[in-house]
Amino acid sequence: MNMEQILKTLVAKIAETTPNFAATANLRDDLKIDSVRVFELVFEIEQAFQLKFPEERYAEVETFADLLRVVRSLQSLEPLQSAEAATG
Repeated sequence: MNMEQILKTLVAKIAETTPNFAATANLRDDLKIDSVRVFELVFEIEQAFQLKFPEERYAEVETFADLLRVVRSLQSLEPLQSAEAATG
């Protein structure tokens, strides 16, 4: 599975729906992911992609497409953050 498919599967699990929703689906309004479920989703994403999802990035996410964009950007930063931590 590619990143989008994995992410759709995680969102569908948290939203208790099928992963057949559009990229434009609003996580809160269309998929009914409330503030408690957001934390569950973030945990699942961090585990699946081995990355840290900072709280300050939450505001960037309204739709599934937004979530995919943020996760992609976080994943591209992860090697840099690991290198910085190692050199401390």
